[in-house]
Amino acid sequence: MKQVNLRRRLLMSLALLGVGNLAKAEGRPLVLGVVPYLSARKLAELYEPLRDFLERELGRPAMIESAPSYAVYLERCASADYDVIATSPYFGRISEREQGYVPLARPLTDLEPLLVVMKDSPLIGERDLKGKVVTTSDELANLTLAARRHFAAIGLKPGSDVMIKPMGSHINSLAALLHGESAAAIVSVTTLKQAGGDWNERVRILARIKPIPPLLYLAHKRLGEAEIGRLRKDLLHYANETPEGQGLFRRLGHDGLKPITAADFALLDPYVEDLKQLLAAPR
Repeated sequence: MKQVNLRRRLLMSLALLGVGNLAKAEGRPLVLGVVPYLSARKLAELYEPLRDFLERELGRPAMIESAPSYAVYLERCASADYDVIATSPYFGRISEREQGYVPLARPLTDLEPLLVVMKDSPLIGERDLKGKVVTTSDELANLTLAARRHFAAIGLKPGSDVMIKPMGSHINSLAALLHGESAAAIVSVTTLKQAGGDWNERVRILARIKPIPPLLYLAHKRLGEAEIGRLRKDLLHYANETPEGQGLFRRLGHDGLKPITAADFALLDPYVEDLKQLLAAPR
């Protein structure tokens, strides 16, 4: 019976991922909005235990949503479509500064961006990517912005010396690498853990990019200070002190959760400015 219920919930989550306007419906359930860094099915599988925790904790139905792109996801955060968000760090900082969200927690581990190539690639270092295509999930993804800064720092101008090609998801980005459509892919240690399959055996790390603050969890202020405070406390307990939560956050590559600090947000501000410049650029 438990397996049937879990399957039903996953199917419901899959149906709701990407359908932002349902969040405006009268009497709607609580909405967990997950940034679209993986496919809808994979996000539903990964975050189902967290949805279940929120439902138990807040005493009302909860559902998972995402968006078809990072840009649409950011718009939905600005419209307060989501009650709780699991979001990229730069988006999280914008949500905290400008969109009415308050911090809950962050992973214990930082995010480790990687440039990976196929195991048999002749490329030796990242400067060998000059004149080549590098795939990524989305042009607004935190990993992409970190890689753009890294390329600029080593003298490779994104858009002219190296072409960064968004593919819609990390799986698509890795698939493009596998099929020879790119010379390298921008991923992370966490991505390779969550993507499934044997990617760790298929790819080789060409370069490690400076670690950055990871995915952030925030709640919209409409939940109220008392409920947010209780949720923050209980989320940290769930992640760090219960077998279910410890298992979930290991699978997510987080190793547990801790409070978000002012120092975490300050580290993100330069990248937020990069993001805003990119958003303001002519398309």
